[in-house]
Amino acid sequence: MNATQPTGTKVTTNIWQPKVIAFDFGHTLMNERQDADVPLAVRSVHLMPNVLDVLPRLPVPMAVWANTRVAREADVRTWLARAGIERFFTCVITSVDAGVRKPERGFFDFALARCRLLKDDVLFVGNQLNTDIRGGEGFGIRTVWLSGADYRSNDDDEHDGSTPSYTIQRLGELPTLLATHAT
Repeated sequence: MNATQPTGTKVTTNIWQPKVIAFDFGHTLMNERQDADVPLAVRSVHLMPNVLDVLPRLPVPMAVWANTRVAREADVRTWLARAGIERFFTCVITSVDAGVRKPERGFFDFALARCRLLKDDVLFVGNQLNTDIRGGEGFGIRTVWLSGADYRSNDDDEHDGSTPSYTIQRLGELPTLLATHAT
């Protein structure tokens, strides 16, 4: 208590912490370019930098919210299991299951309903301004843009005009961001 605060006054802080961190899948968690010429059924799993270090350090449940072309939840969970990280994710949403792709509002409506969340509960981490960030921000969900060159997707538009809540160069910066900037 500081000297100017009256005795018995309750101190409250305005610090926001997410209840869930939702991640994009391709080029956020999984490297989708490495071995791209090898069929998915036999392709080795390649994680993006820092994934194995960061996931165990995050203090809240996690989800995957992925744009996919044919993969459903079970398919993505199989890839997560092959990578040894499936245990970290309580909810997996795909655009195939949602019937609509990011950045469309319907994707985020579906994801929140299936994960039983409110938009203020979620911090969404993604690598694409034109889908992940535009969709999340447009829906009112706080976002983190992975802006480093390692995370760039060929179909991203860096001149999209979307403004993320937070920007980090690499996933390894996420625990520090959560500890110091999530307000």
